[in-house]
Amino acid sequence: MAEADSKLLTLTEVSRRTGISMPTLQRYKKLYQDRIPSEGKGRTQRYPEEALAVFEQLKKENVKRRGRPRKAASAAAAPKRARKTRKTKTARKKKTATRRKRTARKKTAGEGLLTLTQIKNVTGISYPTLLRYVRLHLKKIPHKGSGRGRRYLPEAVEVFQRLRAESPRGRAASKAKGTRRKAAAGAGTSASVSRRIRALESGQKEILRYLKKLEKAVKKPIRLSVRR
Repeated sequence: MAEADSKLLTLTEVSRRTGISMPTLQRYKKLYQDRIPSEGKGRTQRYPEEALAVFEQLKKENVKRRGRPRKAASAAAAPKRARKTRKTKTARKKKTATRRKRTARKKTAGEGLLTLTQIKNVTGISYPTLLRYVRLHLKKIPHKGSGRGRRYLPEAVEVFQRLRAESPRGRAASKAKGTRRKAAAGAGTSASVSRRIRALESGQKEILRYLKKLEKAVKKPIRLSVRR
């Protein structure tokens, strides 16, 4: 019994004695199981000496049928396949990312959300100032998302305008506008008063001319003629 077991070979030993690679032996094992003498199953499967001749015969048949591929050609083909696979994976990732961006844009447009650039155009507040408000008062500002994907609800426009009005620069700007309005109103009032004064002066001059004429008329001697 021990002699019989010693004559049985593992697939590794068959590969070493025949010079056939393990993947090729595994393929022959699956395709030509009925032709290859063996004992046991799975990992315990072993092969007698006569199985060596069978494996070598299968090798010759396959070489005649397909021809033996050149080692250099097979070695060069492997990296090309790998590069092609990498390129395909990269292209798929780019397509997926593009689709996600398009979907996000459509979703944003459908919900009526605004970008910070759009809010800048609506409110007239500079982009750096808007960024500062976002950094300092994000909890007050209605928004969705985060980072570059952050978008703002329409009511955020009013919040940004209120933050601008409450800021020191905004109050200074409002005061400056009020001062300019007061100055303009004062200038208008002064012009109106000046026009009235000129009108009064002109009227006074007319009255003086009339009084002078009246005085001259009174100073002339009066002639009376009596008819009998």
